[in-house]
Amino acid sequence: MAAGVVLALAPLVGFKYLAFLVDSALAAVARFGVVFAPPVFDWLLPLGISFYTLQAVGYMVDVYRGEPPEKSPLRMALFVAFFPQIVSGPIGRSKSLLAQFRLPQKPRFDDLREGALLMIWGYFLKVVIADRAAIFVDTVYCLDNGFEGWYLIVATVLFGVQLYCDFSGCTTVALGAARLLGVELIDNFIAPYLSRSTAEFWRRWHISLSTWFRDYLYIPLGGNRKGKLRKYGNVLITFAVSGLWHGAQWSFFAWGLLNGLYQVVGDLLRPLRRGLLRAAALDTDTLGHKLTQVLLTWVCINFSWVFFRADRFADALVIVQSIFTAANIQVLFDGSLYTCGVDATNFRLLLVYIAVLCGADLCKYKGISLRGVIARQNWLCQVLVVAGGVLAILLLGVYGPGFEASNFIYSQF
Repeated sequence: MAAGVVLALAPLVGFKYLAFLVDSALAAVARFGVVFAPPVFDWLLPLGISFYTLQAVGYMVDVYRGEPPEKSPLRMALFVAFFPQIVSGPIGRSKSLLAQFRLPQKPRFDDLREGALLMIWGYFLKVVIADRAAIFVDTVYCLDNGFEGWYLIVATVLFGVQLYCDFSGCTTVALGAARLLGVELIDNFIAPYLSRSTAEFWRRWHISLSTWFRDYLYIPLGGNRKGKLRKYGNVLITFAVSGLWHGAQWSFFAWGLLNGLYQVVGDLLRPLRRGLLRAAALDTDTLGHKLTQVLLTWVCINFSWVFFRADRFADALVIVQSIFTAANIQVLFDGSLYTCGVDATNFRLLLVYIAVLCGADLCKYKGISLRGVIARQNWLCQVLVVAGGVLAILLLGVYGPGFEASNFIYSQF
């Protein structure tokens, strides 16, 4: 098992992290006056290497732990490289996915309808919301353009929307494409921005990756079974590795470590919070208290996105400083935001689409299946919904010169 894991991870380290490790080592020795220029290799990164590597490692560990091994090389290849999920996930588990491949089912009409609706919603998230927000974010986060203060605050909030819609859209399209073939993949996002704590957020965001790191890194390190200090160390290690998985940059490492610190600090302050709530006789089951928790969680997560989006760690520090010294709140009201690549009409439309997203997520959070509601209607209504969804994507999506669709963000990871 150990040999298999090492062999599986070796190409990932070589293609994705070798240059980062070499550059970091050279920068360290340069401080002592040692300058060395090794040969530069321009690797062509294999498609989806991060996702299928983790999927292969997870399979080997599962077999080591007692799961029955797959006997068919073809099914094994299909499991590792199932095309809907290979670029951006979700990361499949052998117990669920291989069982479906062993007993393939002919797609039913329900699968075709569900798949079509999932793909339409995924494309709506990507080309209508994410790509429109990306224009504003890319303009403001280019530090050479000179934007600061509240411009960066708005851009950071919109980047949170962009990243969510981009990645959720990509995985939703993957879910839909698999469903057309009669295969069910894990739902990767369950209304994460409605979470009441950062710990809950990570149970709802990129679920397949979060649970992968929990099952194959956090728990093997000892989880929470070795005392508080060891638990906190395991949390920080897990989140730091998760950050580096997203990219070979110190800014990603800082992003992961910051989210790990959120977990540690939240756990340390839990007794104090409970004591204060009891002393103040506050009812924690009220809507106001829940909304406050959601808002605080949302602020913490959006602050961490600065390190995720910044091109370099040094750029992230500059942006953070500009945010905390913001003194140009007037740009929110004088129309200045409409000069950041998105005109007034498209900016207002973006806000409308975000409101639609919030409504859909609220339904999902409450356990209301909108696709189930559509499925209960007659066939004509279902056809009109699908046709209307396709038309909305074609009419409202970001297309044409000056509005080139952005690549899926997670395809680079």
